[in-house]
Amino acid sequence: MLNTSAAAVGLLSVRRSPQFALSDDAAPRRVQTVLGPVAPERLGVTLTHEHAPLVDWSELFETRPAPIAPVREAMLTLSAKLLDAFHRSLSNSQGPGAVVETTPIRVGRYPQLLVDLARRTKVHLIASTGFWCEALAPQHPWAVRMSVQKGGVDQMAKLFVREITQGMEDPSGAWGEKFTEIKAGIIKIGTSTYLRPSERACHVAAAIASRETGCPITTHTTSGGGLEEAELLLKRGASAGKVIIGHQGHLDDRASEEADEYHRLIARLGCYVQFDRVGHKEYEVEKQARQIAKLIEGGFLKQVLASHDHVPYYCPNYAAEEKRAADWKIAEPDYTTVTTELVTSLRRLGVSPAEIRTILLENPQRALAFSAT
Repeated sequence: MLNTSAAAVGLLSVRRSPQFALSDDAAPRRVQTVLGPVAPERLGVTLTHEHAPLVDWSELFETRPAPIAPVREAMLTLSAKLLDAFHRSLSNSQGPGAVVETTPIRVGRYPQLLVDLARRTKVHLIASTGFWCEALAPQHPWAVRMSVQKGGVDQMAKLFVREITQGMEDPSGAWGEKFTEIKAGIIKIGTSTYLRPSERACHVAAAIASRETGCPITTHTTSGGGLEEAELLLKRGASAGKVIIGHQGHLDDRASEEADEYHRLIARLGCYVQFDRVGHKEYEVEKQARQIAKLIEGGFLKQVLASHDHVPYYCPNYAAEEKRAADWKIAEPDYTTVTTELVTSLRRLGVSPAEIRTILLENPQRALAFSAT
């Protein structure tokens, strides 16, 4: 646990500044959690790219989602247990902790389930609007349809805005038929290794929605594409301080194991560089720590974020016409690798407790806060 390690002792000794400047704008900013707006300084250490309790690609393959009713209680129990372990890895000055839940529209995002999970743990949960795109699976047909329709990009942007300002879609109905009053606090989009046309449309819609609401954008990348994402979002009016380029740490320039100069190119635009697969295969802790340290050496400390991209429940039979509760794959991922192993590795590389605190607490506060309604 973090608060028993030598690395943590130094981290915990850093005093929290009484006021943390979120922006040059004097308007009050809040982080929009599934339980309502929260002052950013109340978040504590924040994991900025996770999934809990589930991911389900079924609708991407135009099949029915896997049933959650038979396993709903088990999902909540396990996910709360894992989030509570993260919470316990933090000291009082670092807590209670927060998780950005980056499962967007129609890939296993159940707003009421997220509320029920948030009520079982002290960890804050921030939900996502947006559409996921990736080479491993088709884009959701709802997103594809809007990406090619006349005026569809504006329609998609309006959907994102509605989910941020009024409440997220209820997936129990037809697409866009029902909505909840549970609001999203971030826009999630992504690309394949190269931006496809429908993915580009999602990025433009995200930029429009972010520009209108101030809501941050977080991205998925697939072995490259982060710089193109950043440039497109900025070109379309998104604020650099609200753009988080994710999945950095391996083949980010499509060629290099550790693409340090590529990360600096993204950071020079003013965007966040997010190392959010810490501990995964090819994203070993030491490897991620080296790349983070290089960014800090380059003067980009305030643009680094870290997380794991973990998920407790996943349905591998997403293309099957019929699915059973027994089809769910259950994992018990460790949401404390960042707060334990990564912190230790960074300390070995000479990263100070104050710098670690900036990465884990202050940067997420700044990135996630906006004028939530």
